[in-house]
Amino acid sequence: MQQYEAESCKCPGEYTPYRTTLDEDDLRLARDELHEDDDTRDPSLAQMREFIAKHPRIVRCRTDPVFLLRFLRFTKFNVPRACDILERAMTQLMRRRATYGAEAADLLHPDVQRLLEVAAIVPLGYDSQRRMVVLCRAAALDPRTTTSMLHMQLGGLILATCQEYELIQVRGLVVLMDFSGLSMAHCAMWSLSDVKLTAEYVNELIAMRVKEVHMIQVPRFAWLLLDLFLPLLSPKMKERFKFHRTFDELRGSLDPALLPTIYGGQQPLEKANENFRTDMFERQRKWFEVERQLHMDLGGGTNGVRGPRNGFHEEELAMVGSFRKLTVD
Repeated sequence: MQQYEAESCKCPGEYTPYRTTLDEDDLRLARDELHEDDDTRDPSLAQMREFIAKHPRIVRCRTDPVFLLRFLRFTKFNVPRACDILERAMTQLMRRRATYGAEAADLLHPDVQRLLEVAAIVPLGYDSQRRMVVLCRAAALDPRTTTSMLHMQLGGLILATCQEYELIQVRGLVVLMDFSGLSMAHCAMWSLSDVKLTAEYVNELIAMRVKEVHMIQVPRFAWLLLDLFLPLLSPKMKERFKFHRTFDELRGSLDPALLPTIYGGQQPLEKANENFRTDMFERQRKWFEVERQLHMDLGGGTNGVRGPRNGFHEEELAMVGSFRKLTVD
């Protein structure tokens, strides 16, 4: 018998009941901003479970409340849209497995776990509005020994861990992107397909309330990729991007207690990373085991897979083609 078979059963004999981990302030925010209360939550969960149970191609899928609520809260309890995003997220998971192998979709793979030690992406803690602040150090991973796929897997692991916490589902994320030390070799790892897939996830498929994205010290050559990436974002998401020349410009809008000491803050980066790995992540490790068992039958059709040009214009392809031919150290 499979481990965690019950957790991946699409139509269990008895569904897990919802028990909130939110306090009164969080529940009030969920009601005011997300249209969530007892009258909307239970019927919406029931509708999503019925969608999963009756879906002809979904074979194994989580139906626990926290998993389904990430989609419902992201869509402000628009059930049809929540079901659509769930279906597309599962389809994308299956395509990654089919295209790149099971390892490319396995967030517990040793290569991904090893990258956790590098502190390239680190949840720093909650700000004054109780939003989780996540630091991404774009140049922390060695482009000679890592790939864009590993970068995306590491980001997926961090975000998937955050999604298991109701407080983060409701309050959202603030992302700090540090581009200092970025080289052309880092940028050259990213293909057009990678750029498009990342935009897809940021727009919807991660089903996460990203409230702010702060881009710090972006070098000029990195704008070649950003000029392709930003137009693919939804208008609402683009409005949440803010650009800073230095971390000094950012400090006025961020609690200094959250910033690592390497940026003039008050907490050691290594300590924040250790807290995530040994506490926040380990508490949710079970769900990554469950994800290995999720399955959807894509059949023999293309299921909407785009052609090799992925919706980009010819001139954009030429730009990235030229960029990737550059000699890098």
